[in-house]
Amino acid sequence: MHMVSITEIRRNAKAVLANLIKTKKPIAILQRSKPVAYIIDAESFIKMQQQEISGFAESRKKSLANILQLKERVTKKSGIQEDSVKLIRDLREGINRYE
Repeated sequence: MHMVSITEIRRNAKAVLANLIKTKKPIAILQRSKPVAYIIDAESFIKMQQQEISGFAESRKKSLANILQLKERVTKKSGIQEDSVKLIRDLREGINRYE
């Protein structure tokens, strides 16, 4: 990894970016000898985002599969229950309330 100071970037930003594009290696930006930021090339950034998105999609698929498995186990243990949506709507709307 290449390291450059903020002063060097101010003086020579074009050369720093040219080096980044050429080497494809991240650059650490130093302020008082401590890293404060990192610069990566656009291609690497896009790859990272795509990996993050695909990882998120995979994680979501696993979560949904776990939810479906849990639902199946609950159904097996408690038997098939009728849908409670109709009952909740009836109670909310007051049907059969005054009979």
